[in-house]
Amino acid sequence: MDNPSRTPSKIEAWLRKRTEGRRQMQWISYTMIFTVLVLFILEHPLSSTDWQFFATVLILAALLVLNILWDQAHDPLHASRHYRLFAWVYNLVTDALVLTAIALTGRFETVFLIFMQISQFATLVGVWPGGVINSALNLAAILLILWSIGAPRGDLITAGAEIAIGMIFVMVFVFLEERAFKQTERAERLLRDLQAATLELKAAHEKEKELAIAEERMRMARDIHDGLGHHLTVLSIQLQAADKLVERNPQAAAEAIRLSRAETQAALDEVRQSVGVMRQPPANRQPLPGLLADLVGEFAEHTGLEAHFEPVGAPLELAPFAQHTLFRAVQESLTNVQKHARQVHQILVRLEYAPREVHLLVRDDGQALQADAAASGGYGLQGLRERLDQLGGQLCCGPAAQGGFEVDVRIPLEEVVHDQRPAGG
Repeated sequence: MDNPSRTPSKIEAWLRKRTEGRRQMQWISYTMIFTVLVLFILEHPLSSTDWQFFATVLILAALLVLNILWDQAHDPLHASRHYRLFAWVYNLVTDALVLTAIALTGRFETVFLIFMQISQFATLVGVWPGGVINSALNLAAILLILWSIGAPRGDLITAGAEIAIGMIFVMVFVFLEERAFKQTERAERLLRDLQAATLELKAAHEKEKELAIAEERMRMARDIHDGLGHHLTVLSIQLQAADKLVERNPQAAAEAIRLSRAETQAALDEVRQSVGVMRQPPANRQPLPGLLADLVGEFAEHTGLEAHFEPVGAPLELAPFAQHTLFRAVQESLTNVQKHARQVHQILVRLEYAPREVHLLVRDDGQALQADAAASGGYGLQGLRERLDQLGGQLCCGPAAQGGFEVDVRIPLEEVVHDQRPAGG
């Protein structure tokens, strides 16, 4: 398949340049002037004097040379702000030469040079109004020349009508040709824009792939921290308890070890889930209230802390990403209680389905000795904020009014309903 962005060859560029509307008219002009010149020389009218003959030959030769010079100088002149002035001057000079040749010879073929002249000028400055005005002036000049050499009135009318029809035909031809050229130019410009847009799209696609890879890494980092980190924290606490109880209370130590085994198995499950890039976490397999009740119950059993889950309102079917975010918010909050809080007696996890939002509150009654550090951004809270930003939600965490520490999460229901991201995102 051809490459649309390839560079044209020199021959293609040369041919293309000479098939433009102005170039076509220029080559037609060369042909007509040369043809009239040759015919005039071969069919030298006996009625003309030598000076008329040589003057006409010189005029036609000068006309041909001027056309060649104009063709060579056109592109630099076109960049000038006085281009239209140059075009009018060129037209007046060549017009004067053509009309002089008509006056000297009176030959019919020289009239075709007028058609050439008006078509060339219309191509340079446009059909309307420049081309039409130029045509009318030339028609009047030709009729004046015919009248001055004694042409009968009837011949003037006939010649004027024929020349006028020819001029109209030339104007229509130039108009259609210029319109076709502009359409071609517009199509080529659109093609260039399309090629540029294709390149930009490819670059954007590559950038999107890079961003997708980075986002996937961030997702896996969040899942490892939020999931595996939670289980490892509980495991560490249980092993510390077992170490302290192994001599004075072997039964309690054995229970701590049993719980540690359970947490180890849960941690292994998390690892398998992350390594396997599983985007459907437990939060997708059952309603969120039941899942949070199990999570809070397991937390209370493993840590010995009094933790309660309180659902409020009729449960709604949330988007997987939103449900997973709320699940991770509770998991991260409970992990922070274990890490940072002191003298905790009660923990409340409250999930409320309000008319316009889902409201999650996790509050403890302990002394949050390291609450500022937790609130300002452990990696888990940072990842949680990133998830909530994608949902248009808010996260507020800090000391509670009645003591202790609380994490407050709010997600608009409109965002939850329309969210289509995968749960593991």
